[in-house]
Amino acid sequence: MPAHSDYFRTFQDRRQCFADLLELSRRQLQLVETDDYPQLLGLLGGKQQILGRLEAISIREPRLWDEWRRERDRVALATRQACEQTLADTEVLLAELLEHERISTDTLARRREQTARQLQAVAGGSRVNQAYRDCLAPATHRHLDLDQ
Repeated sequence: MPAHSDYFRTFQDRRQCFADLLELSRRQLQLVETDDYPQLLGLLGGKQQILGRLEAISIREPRLWDEWRRERDRVALATRQACEQTLADTEVLLAELLEHERISTDTLARRREQTARQLQAVAGGSRVNQAYRDCLAPATHRHLDLDQ
């Protein structure tokens, strides 16, 4: 069971992870909108590292929430209030993060569909050209005689 001061530290660590994810999510949306996919890949790697930090917290404190619910009334008032404020801040960050992720996902899906339509148009144009080429008589050696 974590010490009472560890709750606050752990909750702060989680809040910082979500704040970092939100900042990257904001940059992600900009990169998606500008089609900067090489930088987007690097950014996604950074997000994966932060998710790894969150996972490490969960592994380190697997029963954190159960223990917090059971112990919170025994925690000093100032610490409990700080913990609850940190948790509330984290919820706000998480809601904003989820909204940014939804917008990024929608934008990527819309761009994917647009690209698919463009590829279909190109493929259709190629089929039309192929059809015309197939219908043409075999190549001839016609020349325009300018002296006539």
